[in-house]
Amino acid sequence: MKLKTFSARDLKEALSQVKKEMGPEAVILSTQSRWLKEHQAGKMRRPGVEVTAAVDLSAFPDNGGNGERESDRGDWLPPSFSPVSRIQEDLEEVKDLLHRWLRENGPPSWLMQHKDLAMFYRFLTRTGLDDRFLQRWLDNVQGLLEQSGDQPLTLKEVASRYLMHAFEVVDPWKAKEGRPRCWTFIGPTGVGKTTTIAKLAAKFGLYEKQKVGLISLDNQRLGAHGQLSAYGRLTGQPLLVVHQRQELLEALDQMGDLDLVLIDTAGRSPYAPNLRGELTQTLGDLPDLEHHLVLSATTKESNLIKAIKGFGVLPISSYIITKVDETNDFSGIFNQLCRHRVPVSYLTAGQKVPEDIELSSRRRVTELLLRRRH
Repeated sequence: MKLKTFSARDLKEALSQVKKEMGPEAVILSTQSRWLKEHQAGKMRRPGVEVTAAVDLSAFPDNGGNGERESDRGDWLPPSFSPVSRIQEDLEEVKDLLHRWLRENGPPSWLMQHKDLAMFYRFLTRTGLDDRFLQRWLDNVQGLLEQSGDQPLTLKEVASRYLMHAFEVVDPWKAKEGRPRCWTFIGPTGVGKTTTIAKLAAKFGLYEKQKVGLISLDNQRLGAHGQLSAYGRLTGQPLLVVHQRQELLEALDQMGDLDLVLIDTAGRSPYAPNLRGELTQTLGDLPDLEHHLVLSATTKESNLIKAIKGFGVLPISSYIITKVDETNDFSGIFNQLCRHRVPVSYLTAGQKVPEDIELSSRRRVTELLLRRRH
């Protein structure tokens, strides 16, 4: 493992140094604001940033046995596949083969008597829906057809009777009474937790006239406090920055007279080995908190599964799905909603505050799944 700290005027310049010296495989371990010393006499220290990066040299083969690694020369080669990645690749291949079989063999004979339903089944086999869900859908449709007798069911009726009731939705504001409601927003890096908080703060504070407070636990990302502070100033909502559990408890006590407290947390990789321990240590066993897992609709389903498992060490009150406007494939999200039965509360699309957020509904989630058909 090669580890090095880089100093620069800003984050962009530091990352450029990391890429130039350590290559694109380098992993950023930490970023911190620092006062940097000027080399020229007579000048004061200037603000800057320090970035600590690492790269695993063992992932690259030796260069002809002479002791010099390819990574030391700067000729970066892709790391070999791990056993886990090979298994995932094999599973994806099996999944593709099964979908191909379904496409080639077509709907079962009893469904072929109903043209619209057979066409809809062919569409579902191409969406990426979980095979177990497809089988349940077939069983449900067969039962409905047997009950309907001579009255054929329309495509709309079948979709609404099963697809729309295969998952749960919730309005978190109505789900719990009392003051204050304390919502934490957890999830992977880059899914839009801070922007989602800004949208909800404006929605409840400006439009619904509730007293809202903001707490930032994001100590990893540069500028995170500043972004949330700017939203707080615009809406007139207080912001408290905390770094550990005891400070969080004190901040919650200070905001005890508010209607809603929104808590921003640092984005973490679902693959981080200490993720579950950190979540438990900071947020575990706090009964007044409702944890909302923020997931991006653009994330691969294998990564969604990992995120749900990793952050699921905390009791999840709802899923919030972001970036629904950036993909036509909603099957991964839909599969996980059906599998875990954790309700989805909000859907977001775009960066406008607070316009680009909506309360979820069964109809809207189903439309997102079926929009590829349209």
